[in-house]
Amino acid sequence: MGKPTAAVIGTNIGCTLHIRALRASGFEVTTLVGQNAEKTAARAKHFGIANAITSFEAAVDSDVDAIVVATPPQTHFPFAMKAIAAGKHLICEKAMTLDVGEAREMRDAASVAGVANMISHEFRWFRQNALARRLVLEGAIGAPIHVVAQFDHTLCAPAELDVPGWWTTREGGGGWLRNYNAHGIDLLRYMVGEFGAISGAVHPGTDRGMTADDGYAFAFVMENGAQGAMTGTCRSWEPFSSTRITGTSGGLSLGWTQEVTKSDANGIAPAEVPADLLEELRGGGPAIDAPHERLPDMEETPYVQAHSSDYGFAEMVGLTSAFRSWVNDPAYRNPAIATFADGLAHVQVIDAAERSRQEGRWIDIA
Repeated sequence: MGKPTAAVIGTNIGCTLHIRALRASGFEVTTLVGQNAEKTAARAKHFGIANAITSFEAAVDSDVDAIVVATPPQTHFPFAMKAIAAGKHLICEKAMTLDVGEAREMRDAASVAGVANMISHEFRWFRQNALARRLVLEGAIGAPIHVVAQFDHTLCAPAELDVPGWWTTREGGGGWLRNYNAHGIDLLRYMVGEFGAISGAVHPGTDRGMTADDGYAFAFVMENGAQGAMTGTCRSWEPFSSTRITGTSGGLSLGWTQEVTKSDANGIAPAEVPADLLEELRGGGPAIDAPHERLPDMEETPYVQAHSSDYGFAEMVGLTSAFRSWVNDPAYRNPAIATFADGLAHVQVIDAAERSRQEGRWIDIA
């Protein structure tokens, strides 16, 4: 079987991350689509991609097997629906869509079409997150009862913002809740269980000229009875990451490292990662330790740097390898795959967090 072919829509994260990962996992990237013809042509030339175009419709009408949508959230729904209608397998960046109705329609369309469909939730492929999930499922800490997750970043700490224009607007799908915590929400679902209800608020970044949020804080209860809280801001001057899962007989703690610390009556110690889990996280693809490839015209801004480091590249190759495995074999499944159904779930939680403050009440997840 020859290499499956792919088109990448988007010349920023599409180039700094997706093209490299697709190639490493066995795809032939034949087409790059961007808004700016000159920039698209230059980046396609850098990667040796034959087709540099500005028409998404032309990519959909081509004979590529798969499409990666690496564009701002407001464009995901129309792009994805056209790709699905053309029978293309699809990876879509997070946040999946701007609202629950669009996300549900995308999920249903992909299911009916029978195409491989994945949300770019590469954090599922980090071994500490997959290990935490396995330990919870195996009952290593008993039944989960309390979960706390915090993620702070420096992206919007400076007074002068250096992020794309769409990122600052709610109508563009910007803000910290959508553009980081879509990952955070997905991870808690992956590791612990489904959200049941949300109560909280988002903080609007109005003093930065934003209509989108620069932080979020909400309490939640899960369908399995666990309760907890999520909080995060992109205005911290010190990055911080912590997730703690407390169960009836033990607890797990995760931070910046690839370790999971397990605590119980016997003490506190790192949890070992089973070899079969590491193999699972390769997604049927190669073991990767690739150097970062700099683009000659890359802007050295905090936003670009955050999306173009080698941190998480091996995990992204695991994701795209599983995507390739699914494209080649419709029966292929992997626990770390986040489908459009998972995308719908993170949009539902985002929607509930925004509505909770507006309506002054707990919001049940439908």
